[in-house]
Amino acid sequence: TMTASFLLLFPILATFLRQWNAEAFGVSIDLIRTRSRSRLAKVCGAARHSVSHDDDGSSTRRGFLLTLPGLALPLVVNQQPSLANDDSPNKPPKILVLGKGFLGSQVCSTLADLGIETIATTRDGRDGTVALDFLQDDVSQKVERLAFGCSAVISCVGAIGTKHDKAVNAGTGLAAQGAKRAGVERFVYITVATEVKEFARDVEFLQEYMSGKTSSREVVLEEFNGKAVLIEPTFIYGGGSFELNPPRVASFYGQLIEGILSSNPIRNVERVLSPGFVKIALEPPVPVEDVAKAAVAGALGETQAILDSYDKIKQASSQLA
Repeated sequence: TMTASFLLLFPILATFLRQWNAEAFGVSIDLIRTRSRSRLAKVCGAARHSVSHDDDGSSTRRGFLLTLPGLALPLVVNQQPSLANDDSPNKPPKILVLGKGFLGSQVCSTLADLGIETIATTRDGRDGTVALDFLQDDVSQKVERLAFGCSAVISCVGAIGTKHDKAVNAGTGLAAQGAKRAGVERFVYITVATEVKEFARDVEFLQEYMSGKTSSREVVLEEFNGKAVLIEPTFIYGGGSFELNPPRVASFYGQLIEGILSSNPIRNVERVLSPGFVKIALEPPVPVEDVAKAAVAGALGETQAILDSYDKIKQASSQLA
């Protein structure tokens, strides 16, 4: 089992040594507008119900189309406009994704597959996205503007091994404050397992990273008490290459290690261990696809609380299966 853990961590350590002098990270964050209301259409027998919306997301008129053999009868009924952030069951969700990098891209892809309107951000606003730089912008104020009318915010922002680790990783706390003022109902933060933070607190080059993450975690919980979802994996894998920022191994390699560490004998040992390096090393890594699904499930209110283990993340991800 220790050999499997070493195999998981070795490519990351090697990549870290090659990229130690890499330039400061900056933060990526992106905008996709995929307007689709297919998830919300309800078909009841021969009656089909549709809702039209203004640009701000409020519904202004409700139409009913009654279909009979050879006959279509439209009926339009006026109704009062609803607030952008109301809890109407007919209001389509709109979600703000902070950080469209490795993990954020997968989150956006998952949302798009569900037909959910998404606003995503990158540091430089590439590919038609919204520019949001956690080092240069007033993060709280800008997120407040972007999040207006959104039902949830998902933060995938992170930086490690740069001179700006603390500022970047603390930025999600500022984003949570802005989202709260905008009337957002739920906030999902993908961070790091508590056991990893405890283990890494004496590792000098990780201290700023952990400090920023811890700060954001506290603010998110304070601002969204009872409506915050924290996803805290020990390790995420995916993609076709080994990377440092964020640390990850390729899918083929991660699947091999996950298969070994998720076997029943090793899981039984891991569950009875006290917190520490051995317990962290025996926790199976989680595929990026499952982390993204868990995040979306949290944003849609289908799972809540703190997902701080492999089993909890997998269970949450199954809500969208």
